[in-house]
Formats: sequence, C-alpha cells, structure tokens
Amino acid sequence: MFAGVIAGALAPPACGGESTPDAREAERCPIGDMSAAPEVEIMHLDAQSAVVQTQAMAQVPLIPPPQGGWIVLLGARATNVDGCRVDLTTSFRDGPGAAVLKVDRRPTLLDDTGDGWGTTRPTEAGNLPICPQATAARDLHDEAYEVTVALEDAYGQQASRSIVIVPTCPAQDPTGRCRCECARGYVVGGPCPP
Repeated sequence: MFAGVIAGALAPPACGGESTPDAREAERCPIGDMSAAPEVEIMHLDAQSAVVQTQAMAQVPLIPPPQGGWIVLLGARATNVDGCRVDLTTSFRDGPGAAVLKVDRRPTLLDDTGDGWGTTRPTEAGNLPICPQATAARDLHDEAYEVTVALEDAYGQQASRSIVIVPTCPAQDPTGRCRCECARGYVVGGPCPP
C-alpha cells in the first residue's frame, strides 16, 4: 500500500498533459465552480479497498501497513477546487475540541467524477496512524473518535470536514494482534498474548 501511495504521488496529473515539473506547475484542473466556496466530504477505504463516503459513527477498518501498526485510509470528495495540486491533511482526536493525536499530510490529485466533484484516488488516500499509541486514554478500536479531512489547493482554496468514526479491527484477525496493539496501555513493541 505504501509503495502504491509513493508511486501514485509521482504519477502524471489526473487531467493529462506532460509530466515535466514545469508543465505540472502550469496545469490546472478546475473541479466545480472555482469562484464558489470549496466543499469537502470525507471518504474512506472499506475492508475491500473500495472508496466509500464516511457517515457519522461508521465502522472504518483498521489496516496493517507494511511499516507496522494500524491505520485508517481517509480521502476526500470535493468541489470548487483545483484537482491537480491538492494537499490532503487527515487527523484524529479523542473528541471534539480535544488535542490532535495523530496527523498525516500529503500531496494528492482529485479525479474528476463528471458531476462537479472530484475524489481522492485510493492509492493517494491519507495513511492516518491510529495505533499503537502509548498515550491512549482508552482503547483505539471499537471506540468513537473524531477524524478531520482538510484540503488546500495551489490557489489557496481550503475546505475541511470533521466526523466521528469507530476504528474497527478486522473481523478475521486470528492472531488478535489488532485488538492487542490498539488496546489502551499497550507498550509499543511489546508482546501480544496468543
């Protein structure tokens, strides 16, 4: 997944044209009405790696990346932005108004879906690390946490959205590693009982 994200970030712009740095800087991919206020909706990758719109209290799967730990993959559906050069920032916190626990920021592209909106490519979703976390005050799985997705394009158009989700361990986790590493009090690098 990580290699796919890197490869996706180096791919040519979604709207075509040359892939040279100068051409990419000049490329524009307006999605929606650039004179209107930007809007954003939160998307996530489900257990089958399909991009779905995130609803309040949705069970969002915790996924094991190659570097270890457990992440959720968050993206955006947005309008009234330039889709060629967008910074995607994802973060999560214990609840509204609480301190941010983790954050991920990366450049991304939005694919125009033909309805005035654009969507983050699955390979360019934000890898938001959820667990393990030494400072967790409660379990990091099957508990409600607030996530925020923010976009800013090269022309200063910004939009963000926050929603409460429930990070969820895989249904098929025979080792129990997810529930162990995402439990409150887990010591990073420590053993998990069989």
